[in-house]
Amino acid sequence: MQLQNEIVKKHTPIKSLLIDWLIIFGTYLFIHIFFALFGLHQNIVLLGCCLAILPYLFGALYLQKSHKQCQLWLAALAILIPSVVEKAAIYLFGAYLYNLRPINVVGVMEAIKSNAPYTNFIKNQSAQNLINLSYFNWTYILCSIAISVLVILLLHKTKQKSNKG
Repeated sequence: MQLQNEIVKKHTPIKSLLIDWLIIFGTYLFIHIFFALFGLHQNIVLLGCCLAILPYLFGALYLQKSHKQCQLWLAALAILIPSVVEKAAIYLFGAYLYNLRPINVVGVMEAIKSNAPYTNFIKNQSAQNLINLSYFNWTYILCSIAISVLVILLLHKTKQKSNKG
């Protein structure tokens, strides 16, 4: 029985990471679906702000509620890995949609920013409007990573205060 408890304790950080990543991914998908259903997907500033802040904020809230002591490395892995993976996935998806080589960073970013019709995969204009990637630019990338780091630091600071008090 004691061995079983030790095994469960060893897997707790990994389990927490996976649950946190699912929360972040689910929030990300929910925001995209919500914006598409209510016709807000053309408002790229609001979409970009929501996608840069809300998923990582909900992930941090989960970590705050689920762990009495959230170590900095756990918070960093739980928040930064999905943030970086999201940006890489959107970039590669944009390169695929515009039939550009991923090595051509400037060309891919310009094509995504221009919101030109996709040359690959989706040719229907109404379907292209639902998959709007034009919020993805350098400002979004830098601001969302900065927000992720800020969320990690705030989470760590609040956990330190709650442990002292």
